[in-house]
Amino acid sequence: MVNIGLLGDVSAGKTSILRLFVKYLNKGDIEKVEGGKKCSVLKTDFSGEATVPTGNKEDSLNEKETKTIHPNRVVFREVDSGRAHTIFAPGGDRKRAVVKMGIITISRIATQIIAIFTCDRKLDVQFDFFNDVRFFPDKIYVCINKIDLLEGDREEKLEEMKKAITDFFITRKIKVNDIYLTCGETIDNFIDIEKYNNRVAEMILQITTTH
Repeated sequence: MVNIGLLGDVSAGKTSILRLFVKYLNKGDIEKVEGGKKCSVLKTDFSGEATVPTGNKEDSLNEKETKTIHPNRVVFREVDSGRAHTIFAPGGDRKRAVVKMGIITISRIATQIIAIFTCDRKLDVQFDFFNDVRFFPDKIYVCINKIDLLEGDREEKLEEMKKAITDFFITRKIKVNDIYLTCGETIDNFIDIEKYNNRVAEMILQITTTH
């Protein structure tokens, strides 16, 4: 059994990745991706989502937003081997005591960590989140999410992000086993959406089935 912890700053897309993976499982699309196999959902728990005020009084339509307060969780099983795996996705708002406790707990109990980064925010801000996480294995995986939001020369920017992220973890004596490029949302006008959606499923399958 593999316990995966999805860790990342606020709105990096952790819950979206988790929900998309469940969608692949429920529709049977998990068998169609690279390295795919038949799996079944044993349990989903998204009760950690809560609607909180944003404090923006000027725009009444955006006075509230959804945040992950308690870690969301998905348990699934490989049909052929019977092995069950759990994916945990705590929130990213580490300034909230209850959220920070969830981050600490998951970082300690997860056998594999996926560090989630989003393409629509500066890396330095996201590095601050990981600087606050004390308990880290010496080897992790990295996911660069929201790939659809990169503008300009995507390949060049991705290489820059990969190097910066790898260098950051090296300074903490943490090796990056692999870097996955994903999009946890289904976006109609993005030409490569299926490829990057599939990478979400492939990422989780590869990490769980090879350990």
